[in-house]
Amino acid sequence: PAPGKPNPCTPPPSSPPCELRHVNVAKTSRRSNGELKRCLLLQHFFWLLHILSSPLEETLTIVVSAMATTNPANLPGTPVDPAQAQGAQIPLQSFRIPDFPNEARGLKALTLTCDIKVDEYQSLLSQNYTVPALPTGIESLTLELFSLGYPPGFLTELAKKLPNLKSVVVYSQLFAGITDESQKDAVEFFKRLPMLRALHFLDVFAKPGFFKDAAPWLKYNTSETPGEARRGLMFVEVNYTFRHEDEDFMGKIQATELPLLIGPGLISVSFNVSPPEKAEDDEQDPSTLQEAGSKEGVMAFNKTLSADLEDALTGEETYPRGLRALNSTLYTMTLEQLAKTLKTQKNLLVLNATLEVGPGEATKKQLMKALESCKSVEQVEIVANPSLEFFMAVQNPRSGVLAQTFPTEADMQALTKDSCPKLSSFKVSILRTTTFGGVEWEKKEGKWVGGLKEGKGSVTAETS
Repeated sequence: PAPGKPNPCTPPPSSPPCELRHVNVAKTSRRSNGELKRCLLLQHFFWLLHILSSPLEETLTIVVSAMATTNPANLPGTPVDPAQAQGAQIPLQSFRIPDFPNEARGLKALTLTCDIKVDEYQSLLSQNYTVPALPTGIESLTLELFSLGYPPGFLTELAKKLPNLKSVVVYSQLFAGITDESQKDAVEFFKRLPMLRALHFLDVFAKPGFFKDAAPWLKYNTSETPGEARRGLMFVEVNYTFRHEDEDFMGKIQATELPLLIGPGLISVSFNVSPPEKAEDDEQDPSTLQEAGSKEGVMAFNKTLSADLEDALTGEETYPRGLRALNSTLYTMTLEQLAKTLKTQKNLLVLNATLEVGPGEATKKQLMKALESCKSVEQVEIVANPSLEFFMAVQNPRSGVLAQTFPTEADMQALTKDSCPKLSSFKVSILRTTTFGGVEWEKKEGKWVGGLKEGKGSVTAETS
């Protein structure tokens, strides 16, 4: 610290030891049921992938152990013997993390939840913080609801105390803060985590430049400079919950920087946009309550912003060598871009993509041709971003545009017989709305069942 100024890491006069509780790392105190379901599905997928892919054993162990805490009996709220606790959830009313008892050395997962009063947050960013000695066995860290970020230096100190982190989840916040100093601190945080394998940004925003500066520390690096060499991420997830009420919502996302997170070591890439939760999905969670309105679904970035994503997924220096799951629904791809991507990423098991879609048989043929590259694909979701012609046609249920544009039962049978024998699920929606209908095929006992889904109501979707 500068002469005459207090050391920001000086502990307060008394830091009471924290009370350890079993924590469900898939759901924290303010997440909706919908998010919990998605997290559990992701964990289930990665667990299966762990069984099927023994070379991934070391990194996926953290996912399997995380699943062990999803027993409803172990939800937050019941104090347990610290020596038996696998995870702890600590609500913070300031940036002073309490001391941990010695019995907590067996902890594997830590969740820090912001409980700071809104009118105090800004002032706390310039006050002293405390990061005590933490159990070095912690491999999973969740940071949630820190809306304005952290005091400069806090994240770096946290990384120093948690050198063995393999998984980081950041939820609902401006992670890199609002100053240049806090942004540098956020980048330094990742620089100091060479063992990090899984990174999840859920409704996380940042100033321009953050993802660009952080990306080199999240990818494979053979540097001989001490502290720089690393294996890099195997899982990266960036998810945004679309907000219809915010007209500038998409402009707040650093669309041109996110593809820089893609590197050779990834086996799962997700740049996803989710529709807002409906109130009935979790009536006890006020964050899901919405004003009754006339809009649903999502928007995706225009195809002009997808070139960088395509290049990252196919370029010689950056393309993931063992990619198994790809979700690119935040970006609209053309059918040509999808085809080029799948020729490189031909080993995908799961594909979710937003596509620019025009009406008619030509679209269907191009889509089926593109999918033929993925012989092992099992699940496909297409989010159709309609052309004006398609959009006008789909509003008339009698137009038959869905049946003309997307695969029939015969098309699905031909695809699985000739090219994609493992395919078991194929879904299409119009920008993730229910209004305009869609297509859902599921393979049961060797036969395709499902087909066209009629639209519901008269809600108006957003288009881009």
